[in-house]
Amino acid sequence: MLERGIDIHAHILPGTDDGAKDWEEAVSMLQAASGEGFRRVIATPHFSFSQNPELLRRKAEQLNEEAYRGSLDIRVSLGQEILYFEDIISCLSEEKALTLAGSHYVLVEFLPEETFSRIERGVRELVQNGYFPILAHAERYYCLYGKGKLEDIIRSGAYVQMNYRCLEGGLLDRRASWCKKQVLEGRVHFLGTDMHNMMSRPPKAERAAGWIEKHGGRELLEQLTRINPSYILEDKIIS
Repeated sequence: MLERGIDIHAHILPGTDDGAKDWEEAVSMLQAASGEGFRRVIATPHFSFSQNPELLRRKAEQLNEEAYRGSLDIRVSLGQEILYFEDIISCLSEEKALTLAGSHYVLVEFLPEETFSRIERGVRELVQNGYFPILAHAERYYCLYGKGKLEDIIRSGAYVQMNYRCLEGGLLDRRASWCKKQVLEGRVHFLGTDMHNMMSRPPKAERAAGWIEKHGGRELLEQLTRINPSYILEDKIIS
């Protein structure tokens, strides 16, 4: 089980995207996350131009109030998961799009079939403008499976986030095998539940955490689930 884990990727704000549909489900997800050992969750609704950042902040605060009323030892911060687009920098600078917990870290995603050159260009653009890009659910990008490509994108300035459930496959699951190799060889900086609901995409982490501890040790588990995420909350660069 995690000890004071920090989840940096969660679609837990109700009625904002394809995540929690209402307050009841949002609270259930928060309870489940607490039961998995998480003590901090960064809510990351998908960015859209129609969203009101102030409304998102009020929902995050209300979810914290629900946690307090339910005696849950867990707190919610706010960010967004942003599908890369050409005007991302101006939207971030004007706070129309949100960084993670008010830091310089940006959770950015691309389409699964995106080319390596476009992902690299997006990463470099964010870095050159003073942001720390975190590549959301990196296991989805086919172009990164090529030899040396993940290392290349990290050298471009990206941090890598993978979802816990991508580590749950067996020996015959080629994607899971690749993901496990990247974790054990130090090319993954963060893990996230990417929770959306309590049925098909709940906040499950225990199985993957157990695998990491068994094969990589407790120190690696702590690095991925608590220490590195704490740098986001403190707005510090991971060395």
